[in-house]
Amino acid sequence: MTTNQTTHPSVFLDATAVLDGPLPVEISMEPILQGAPFAYERVLYDAAGVFFAVWACDAGVYPRVKDKRGSFMYIISGEATITDEDGTAHELTAGSVIVLPYGWVGTWDIRETIRKVYLHTTPVPPYRAGVQPSAFLAAVDVLGGDLHAPVAARVASWAPPVAETVVFDGPDGRCAVQERGPGVFRRAAAEGASYLYVISGEATIADEDGTSHKLTAGSAVALPDGWAGTWDIRTTTRTVHVDTAPIADK
Repeated sequence: MTTNQTTHPSVFLDATAVLDGPLPVEISMEPILQGAPFAYERVLYDAAGVFFAVWACDAGVYPRVKDKRGSFMYIISGEATITDEDGTAHELTAGSVIVLPYGWVGTWDIRETIRKVYLHTTPVPPYRAGVQPSAFLAAVDVLGGDLHAPVAARVASWAPPVAETVVFDGPDGRCAVQERGPGVFRRAAAEGASYLYVISGEATIADEDGTSHKLTAGSAVALPDGWAGTWDIRTTTRTVHVDTAPIADK
């Protein structure tokens, strides 16, 4: 396949590496109220405004303020409580999704080692004023719950999901649990950046240069702004899907 337009390659991490692979980078957890002083991670993608990685941290209590960026997280394993500044609490277990947007203030209480896939994004204006609440979807709804019919004006044209539940849509990006049915779909360049964790199903993505990756449950992939290529979905896929360019209201 040839093209006259410069495109950006996908970045892929297979399920074995995501779910149980080594995490070689040590990260300070300061400020700490109690517990493990360091977390560990493996970086999948790092570019202007976006950071995508697999991360793990042992038990501890950690206050946090999101004053520079927002965070999207899928919990692979472990147990923790996220508490917003106003006292709203969410129980994190394997399969849950939590979004801590720009402007969030609160505390992590990790009881059993948390391993997660996460995405940091730099928000774009207009910003939301004041302290922002977290957005949460429980594991039962992420892993097997019924998803909603997508809003036609908001879905990507290259391969619209057959169903989705939106977790968050704001200055940091748009996060949804989505299902796509079997088929072959072409995605053109310059349609924004997407970051995915595969919950179930099988598909292959192929970059413009022919490089391909097989997506299975547990794998993660970054499709940077400017990526172009082909999706070949063999069995219905369910993914946690983050678009970092917010989708404007129609």
